[in-house]
Amino acid sequence: MSETVPAPEHLTPHDLVTYFRCPHEMELQHAEHRHHVTGAPFAPITPAHVAALRHSPLLGPPMGSVTVVDGRLDLDDGDTLVYLDDEEGLPILFPPERVRLDPRFTTRPRNLIDAALGFAGRPDYVIERRDGALVPVEYKSTHLFVGFHEVHGRAFDVLQAIAECRLVEAAFGRRPPMGFVLYGDAAGGGLHEGFVQVRYGEAESHWLAYALATIRADAVRAPVPSDRTCPHCAPNRLGLCAYAATKFDSSALHPPPPSSGLAAQ
Repeated sequence: MSETVPAPEHLTPHDLVTYFRCPHEMELQHAEHRHHVTGAPFAPITPAHVAALRHSPLLGPPMGSVTVVDGRLDLDDGDTLVYLDDEEGLPILFPPERVRLDPRFTTRPRNLIDAALGFAGRPDYVIERRDGALVPVEYKSTHLFVGFHEVHGRAFDVLQAIAECRLVEAAFGRRPPMGFVLYGDAAGGGLHEGFVQVRYGEAESHWLAYALATIRADAVRAPVPSDRTCPHCAPNRLGLCAYAATKFDSSALHPPPPSSGLAAQ
């Protein structure tokens, strides 16, 4: 009698980004999700008192084919929108006559699923170009990173674009030549708009398979404490991380009202 092969751990583009930043953050999110959905005890696989790492064990994605453009994403008159996530707040990129959503992905949840890799997720948009090529677009409502943030944040753009290209390939049956991360700066009046273009080829595809295998083989999920990232970590905000370099201070969200000076009189 043959043994049943367990399904691979379900992963998403968000997991890739999180693990690349801090494996323990990803594990805490998974444990919290299991607890919330199934009622199972909150039980991260990370061993107690594990030694912290200086950086994630996941090697960065290929960066040689990345183009950063400070300006608006040019859309051709022949381009159409074939997929749109149901996330609130996404800007309208196309007039109604150029929206031709694929009926397979118009009901919730709109996940694009890669059964072969045990991988699923949702880009914000999938555009079909005039020449028939499909390209995923991830939208961020902030300005295009420059300087320090460009150096340290560009890899997150690249790995997310690679992941979404793979999901489009699996769901639509056509390999995208590239993916985009679009910065809209909605809060900044349109200043510093821009986008990152990431080629999707064999090197990127192989890196993604390696990355998913690396995450699944990691039975430690060690923390990578950083006073730059820990204050923004969701599990840290919930008080779930014992290794955070900087504990989240909830009082910062609700500072006390300024004193009127009467009490001192």
